[in-house]
Amino acid sequence: MRTVFLMVWFFLITAFPQFTWAGKEQIKNVTAEIVRGTIVVSFELSRGFNKQIEQDIQDGIEKDFYYYVVLNQKEDHWFYEEIAEKTIRYTVKYDTLTKNYTVRRREGGEHREHVFDSQMEMRAFVSRGENIRLAETSILKPDRRYHVWVKAQMKSTHVPRDLERFLFFIPFLELDTPWGKSSSLYAPKHP
Repeated sequence: MRTVFLMVWFFLITAFPQFTWAGKEQIKNVTAEIVRGTIVVSFELSRGFNKQIEQDIQDGIEKDFYYYVVLNQKEDHWFYEEIAEKTIRYTVKYDTLTKNYTVRRREGGEHREHVFDSQMEMRAFVSRGENIRLAETSILKPDRRYHVWVKAQMKSTHVPRDLERFLFFIPFLELDTPWGKSSSLYAPKHP
């Protein structure tokens, strides 16, 4: 009986992987390509803004969206080794007086601020990562296969970090996607 249950469970997970994740939000269209000696990544967050998140932003509560972009090298068997990583942070704030959305984007040491008049423009900007420079191709080894994995998380900025560390068993994340994965990437062949 137990074996039958495990077989059915395994079949459902492999046939319908979307049922194994709690939320509907997910990372889609992860692409990794080599452009002029650099690994460039693009991706899209699907259904990342639910009604509660939208309402909190409209009420003036800042929200932080984090994108974790990781380059993994496929090892023998099924293991991966992390080769490079980058974190991109978007902080979204709605100004109830000017009726504008301010989005601060932080990527490494680079900081940019964008102001949007509509919620749709702000959502489109925050929900996409385009042409993100992840690493130089010099870190890639020939005859190895690589994948780029992307994950999104969101938390409100009003939770003190010390409180979050102390109460680690309470989930403070309002958005937590499963990892999205690119197709295989290989080191460029030199003539």
